Amino acid sequence: MKYPTSRTANEIARLDKLVTISPDAKTALNVTMVYEDDETREWAREAFERVVKLAGEQPMRPTWWRLSNLSQPGVLAAASSTAMRADVIIVAVRAAEGLPLPFYAWINAWSPNRLQLNGVLVALLGAPQVKNQRSGRVGDFLRTIAKQARLHLLLETRNCTTWPSEYTNGHTQNESSLALRF
Repeated sequence: MKYPTSRTANEIARLDKLVTISPDAKTALNVTMVYEDDETREWAREAFERVVKLAGEQPMRPTWWRLSNLSQPGVLAAASSTAMRADVIIVAVRAAEGLPLPFYAWINAWSPNRLQLNGVLVALLGAPQVKNQRSGRVGDFLRTIAKQARLHLLLETRNCTTWPSEYTNGHTQNESSLALRF
């Protein structure tokens, strides 16, 4: 299922201008993707397919990470390591106002240690209904991270078909009404 808005289509189209393809056909294009659930994985796949098309014959080295698995130390370390070396980082999540703590741990592990001098951070942020196209606190946070990590930022807000009842900021909806917002 595809849910792009006109803004979404325009942002993904900008990948054409921002993804750097190496003239060395042996150098792999590193792509790291973090997604929250099946719907957001589909969003990430759409962006990834665009990168594959741009890469043409250049080899690709994609890694996919489910957000809920970042709470495992080994997964967090591996996901951070791949993001440090990534040419393209795709984040596809539903929350526009806050995410589980492991997401922030992942960001803080790779962003100050990033080896690449350029690259693209694609942020696909979902909301129950897109009202004013504002990306919320997560979008603001990712803007700051992109700037600090010397990444171009493509930020899209998408309508969600369903809204998760699982968690916000690491807490289930029923667990605590005192969830922290970053």
